[in-house]
Amino acid sequence: MGKRQKTGKSWTFKAIVSEEDNWEQYQVAYAAQVTPHQIAEVEKMLGCGDPGNGYATYICLQCGETKAVGFSCKSRVCSSCGKVHADAWAAQMSSRMFNVRHRHITFTVPADLWPVLEAYPAGRKVLFGAANGTLRKVLKAEPGIVMVLHPYGKDLKVNYHVHVLVTEGGLNAAGAWMSQPYVNYQALRKIWQYECLTRLRAVRPSVPATRHLIDQLFQRYPKGFYVHAEPRVADGQGISRYIGRYIRHPAIADTRILAYDGARVTFYYGDRQGTRHEQTLPVLEFIHGVVRHIPPKHFKMVRYFGLYAPRKAAQVRTIMRQIGNLIGRAVRRLDWRQRMQRDFGRDPLQCPRCGSSGMERYSLTVRWRGQLKTFGGLKWLFERGSLIEIPQEPLSEPAPPQPPFARQLALGL
Repeated sequence: MGKRQKTGKSWTFKAIVSEEDNWEQYQVAYAAQVTPHQIAEVEKMLGCGDPGNGYATYICLQCGETKAVGFSCKSRVCSSCGKVHADAWAAQMSSRMFNVRHRHITFTVPADLWPVLEAYPAGRKVLFGAANGTLRKVLKAEPGIVMVLHPYGKDLKVNYHVHVLVTEGGLNAAGAWMSQPYVNYQALRKIWQYECLTRLRAVRPSVPATRHLIDQLFQRYPKGFYVHAEPRVADGQGISRYIGRYIRHPAIADTRILAYDGARVTFYYGDRQGTRHEQTLPVLEFIHGVVRHIPPKHFKMVRYFGLYAPRKAAQVRTIMRQIGNLIGRAVRRLDWRQRMQRDFGRDPLQCPRCGSSGMERYSLTVRWRGQLKTFGGLKWLFERGSLIEIPQEPLSEPAPPQPPFARQLALGL
């Protein structure tokens, strides 16, 4: 039985972690399996939007009403901040994508390797190098490659695999574009297996158990490791949004959480065939199913190779522009207010008192030396030209009545 039934509420991961003493119990129960960095990321999420961690104050110039907006946490496990990061990445990639067809390929590894990769984070880098090495052997020219490492499946269990977005072709030695729409996936599987296992053996030479496992995997999978060929992706438009869903978000979206009764969490997931499955886990096991997949600090889950490598950006863009394969479109990044209007259909800077739009940023309150300190105030409004000082002149007629807020400003209050 649960602690108490909780009905009539849409639960989020943050709300479940925050409920009663779930977070404290989790840290005790999983003390040997969770890292200090993972704990810090969750606690950042728990403080997301909390004014106690700092906030911006906005003011209505019509009536003087103020509103405090807590700072976002930018945690890797925060659903809202993860969406902002994914949207920003998609916008940035949209300005870099080439106007050629791309293919989405998923490189997988057997379940026998998942515990090794989870226990040995440095080994996860091997998957990036192996996927890059595989594509270089099967493609005839230098392609553009974007990779995203996924450490989990939709059921929250460990499932290491790499999503790859690669151009169908590349630049040859003469600087001309060479199209290559066909890839031999049987060869791809064998090469991927070889690259993955030999590179992993090279970084774990002193671990007999790993070496023995690698020998077994060569024998057990004579056709190579499974490589899934996703549909071809249209030229340029929508490519970054297509793969952007795999970028920096928690292992489960809040919309997939169906119920929480105080002791168990029920969520759903869909398989490749489109079948919906529901699963119920004890609450601490559910929390661990999300927390365990927070990557190590500074570990880059997204990497770029070939024509999309940052160090080649300027040179490659010049060549692609010359041969007419550069999209070259400008992408306007949305600010916080615009994102709220797009995603939730409301204006966060609409005055709650008088209803006027366009509240102005008035001050910032930040943590400084362990205390909250406020910067800004009226001087910011004058510096930005939001308020101007009108010199007082003798009037032949009585001055018109002023609203209360305007009179306060005139008096310097």
